[in-house]
Amino acid sequence: MTNTLLSGYGLVESARWHDNRLWFADWGSGDIVAMSPDGTHEIAAHVPTAPFQFCFDWLPDGRMVVMAGTDVLCDGAVYADVSGLAKGWNEIVVSPRGDVYVNGSDFDFLGGGPLVPGVIALVTPSGEVRQVADDIHFGNGMAVTPDGRTLIVAESFARRLSAFDVLDD
Repeated sequence: MTNTLLSGYGLVESARWHDNRLWFADWGSGDIVAMSPDGTHEIAAHVPTAPFQFCFDWLPDGRMVVMAGTDVLCDGAVYADVSGLAKGWNEIVVSPRGDVYVNGSDFDFLGGGPLVPGVIALVTPSGEVRQVADDIHFGNGMAVTPDGRTLIVAESFARRLSAFDVLDD
């Protein structure tokens, strides 16, 4: 049995449970929508500069970060520029200590080009940006374990989940 919770949205991605609500990105409109268990919902944010894809998560202090294009945005401003590491970016996740992980590639997914393995970039709370992993075969979902010690990446084109140890440095 299927229950329709909401309808009328374009391409729904980046589902998250946060503050007792289901949040998701509507790639068609550039909206981030928050829905309560009773079905009421609101547009919680709009990402007008977002290209086709964007995703989001929250810093430990409660501020939302959004991966849009080659920028990580926070409070309407650029939190980090990751353009030097890849042309396109797909996913974001924040660790319990505030490290932001994003994955991207130079792969032309929409143009049908051959797979170009991607990277994972780390944005530290102090603003440092660096590559921390490579050979990612189309990362399409990431999570950090509650203890903050493991980053898990779903690699669509490799049909695998890869786990990376998160070190103190």
